[in-house]
Amino acid sequence: MNRYIDFALKRPILVLCILAIVTLILSPGMMKLEFDNSIDVFMPRNDEEYLYYNKVKEVYGDNGRFIIISVSDKNLWSPGTLRKMDELIRDLEEYKEYDEKKESLRLLKLDSLIAGGSLPYDAFILSFHDDPSFQRLLRRKTEVIFGNVEKLSRWKLKKLKKEISRSNDFKKQELIDEIIAPLTAQDITGKDDVLVIFDLVDVGDDGERILPTTAAEMTAFRKKLERNPAFEMGLYSRDKKTGEITDFGIIIKLENMEDQDPIARELFGIINSHGSLDMVTSGIPIVNIWAIDYMHNDLYVLVPIIMLVVMVIFYFNFRSLRGVILPTATLGLAELWLLGLMGYSGFRITSLALTLPPLIIAVGSSYSIHILNQYYADFTSITEVGKHEGLRRSMSHISLTVLLAGITTFIAFMTLATSQVTAIKEWGIASAIGVMFAVFISSSLIPAALSLLPHTMPRLLLRKDKTLRTTIVDRIIQLMTKGAVLHHRKVIVVLIILMTFSIAGLFRLKVETVFLYYFKENGPVREAIHIIGEKFGGGDNFVIQIDSGEVDGATTPKFLTAIENLREWLLLTENRDLNIGRTDSFSDFIKTMHLAMNNDDLSFYKIPETKTDIIDYLELYAGDDDDGNGRFDEFEPFVDENYQSCNILARLYRKKDFRVGTTEISQIKEKIIDHLTMNLPRDYSFCVTGFPTMEVKLVYYVVKGQLQSLLLSLIVVGIIVMLLFSLLKAGVIALIPMSVAVILNFGIMGWLGINLDMATSIIAAITIGIGVDDTIHFLNNFRHLRTRGLSIDETISGTLAVSGKAILFTSLALILGFSVFTVSNFRPVILFGLLMAMTMIATTIGALLVLPTIIKATNIDLATPEKKSLLYRHLNLGKIFGLDETDSSGE
Repeated sequence: MNRYIDFALKRPILVLCILAIVTLILSPGMMKLEFDNSIDVFMPRNDEEYLYYNKVKEVYGDNGRFIIISVSDKNLWSPGTLRKMDELIRDLEEYKEYDEKKESLRLLKLDSLIAGGSLPYDAFILSFHDDPSFQRLLRRKTEVIFGNVEKLSRWKLKKLKKEISRSNDFKKQELIDEIIAPLTAQDITGKDDVLVIFDLVDVGDDGERILPTTAAEMTAFRKKLERNPAFEMGLYSRDKKTGEITDFGIIIKLENMEDQDPIARELFGIINSHGSLDMVTSGIPIVNIWAIDYMHNDLYVLVPIIMLVVMVIFYFNFRSLRGVILPTATLGLAELWLLGLMGYSGFRITSLALTLPPLIIAVGSSYSIHILNQYYADFTSITEVGKHEGLRRSMSHISLTVLLAGITTFIAFMTLATSQVTAIKEWGIASAIGVMFAVFISSSLIPAALSLLPHTMPRLLLRKDKTLRTTIVDRIIQLMTKGAVLHHRKVIVVLIILMTFSIAGLFRLKVETVFLYYFKENGPVREAIHIIGEKFGGGDNFVIQIDSGEVDGATTPKFLTAIENLREWLLLTENRDLNIGRTDSFSDFIKTMHLAMNNDDLSFYKIPETKTDIIDYLELYAGDDDDGNGRFDEFEPFVDENYQSCNILARLYRKKDFRVGTTEISQIKEKIIDHLTMNLPRDYSFCVTGFPTMEVKLVYYVVKGQLQSLLLSLIVVGIIVMLLFSLLKAGVIALIPMSVAVILNFGIMGWLGINLDMATSIIAAITIGIGVDDTIHFLNNFRHLRTRGLSIDETISGTLAVSGKAILFTSLALILGFSVFTVSNFRPVILFGLLMAMTMIATTIGALLVLPTIIKATNIDLATPEKKSLLYRHLNLGKIFGLDETDSSGE
């Protein structure tokens, strides 16, 4: 490191050029960053339950992630409302079945208009008067790109064409599997011993739906809709008091794909463009859209604010232009390097990775502060020995101290890479790399820049007599010194009381991985989910799979009756704690067939008594089998190709007045499993899976990863400090302030009812990674001063006087930086910021009060001869760190 610092001081322009070149290479990678918040980015790809969940989706389709819309209107049964619904559905259907000829003609006509040059907006839209769906697409895209415009230039038309072509690419992929709505639904009727499938709304020869317009037609449509009990809380919803139909339901099922966000955004844009309909839209794809949009907004808001905060800290610390520009430049470069590398490496921005850019700014600022603080602390000696030689001594000492602190932080963050949760693992790797970027850049840019700049002390730091001013920071240091030296016993008593209180709170800590609760309680996301749950039973499913054990076993009355018994049990009043709002299964089709073949007598809406009847119904049924897999298309979500196993889709109703979190979901799953174990016939097997079960499984990985990273980081950090000082006691003492901060954090979380989630689960590793920086700076200087023959009290006072100021200012940057997280849209990120701010206060007090108090109480001697130290002997850290007795550097 000495050689590198010497190189940076001798060739500063070359060093700055190298930093600029690396920045130019890495920063374009930011454009490749993608945002993702799907379950796939969190779950380990080799998890057995996750693999089974994906296998079920391959066989039955993705039945858990769908878009659901509630349409309500005071004139719900009017022709106008049905027409508006039809327009919405027609726009959506273009993404289900691709009409290549129609789309080609549309694009040709658009090209001819572009060739003609600028056009008034109204005239342009009117050109497609015979194509209402395309007109609506053009209006929607124009408004999104340009807002309200009166005229479209050729440039704008070409840009619009690109967006239309992008929509056309989505249409080609036919990413919508099915649209279930009152206007698209089909039912079954029996006529002349034949089961006939009919549309609730007739379709004309031109492919257009013939909507009811007269009172008689509306009554007939309503009668068709209410005829089948399976349609309630599916196609429509009733007012629970009056029994009147108040809402129509529209469900958009997407094809099974990993990344639903692009097509979900396209469809959400279509839905929102039909603002004349009173709609509430929800479902997992919509929740993920809100999450990613919030993440975008947080990233653009948090980073500038935190950068501004640390710049203010820089100014108050150094009171000079260089004291602001140099550390700010190091943070900017570190940020660009990290985000660029993440983009090139394919790392995705999740709700957890969202904390990375602000974290690197907050953490990286400490390295710059320590280096610049050392420069000003050594200002006099630099002046005496000459600028180059003085800078070499000062920068070599502090840069290696920063390097060691950075390495320990790197290791603490890297312990999160042992987590099996993909997002946490990637966060650990990226944060560790970001820390080393910050260390390298600050140790390169600042020494190189100082060698080029004039050697001057900021006037605002000096009194009129040219001596340093006494600041509030100095007074705080004096207070800490007094507490550690004169009142160490009282400090220990208070510490024991706090730890007892915190440990008690630790046992109240709960784990939460349900993403719904990341959003604010009264925000639009949770409100929509509650409305959908109340009206249509929920927006995501448990998938309960029952296997008969034999081919065609799902067509027996015994099996289907077992299915029905389970569905009834799930919805019993005494089982309200299950929070199941609706169930769907293959048995619905069989019951509907039985109803149809018995003149729509509702007493026959049940499972037939003989297998012969069921087989006959299936043979009479004339459904479509577009993919030729032996199942009618409408059966595919519910039964396998061999008619051996069936799915029950049980919608989870997330109520407003009752929390359905990870603990509750786990209890629901266990209760269902217990019931099936006790009541399902022995020759049948079962499995409970679905999106909610993946949320529960994440709890295991979050807790396991937390324990692994916490223990590993404590062990590694303890070993490093022990090797540095060749004393086991030194390693143990170094862990005390960090352990206190971690326990205090978890205790506060437990007492305040703050859950351990994706965001808060990384606090322990961050606390250790950052807290060890202050500890190493303190112990390093304590050892240095102790070797000069000073007493324990004198050494503590001297160490706090030298290291305390830098520690306080770095901590202040971290505390205020993390406090900025409170402006986030995500509740866990807000709590993460508040907890990190409190934890940073705890680590600062730990380094400046608890650590010297423990040293005073134990009277430990850290001045071990260098020849006994493994690190010093093999790495020559005694000279590198300036700890020789001949070295007079202060930090």
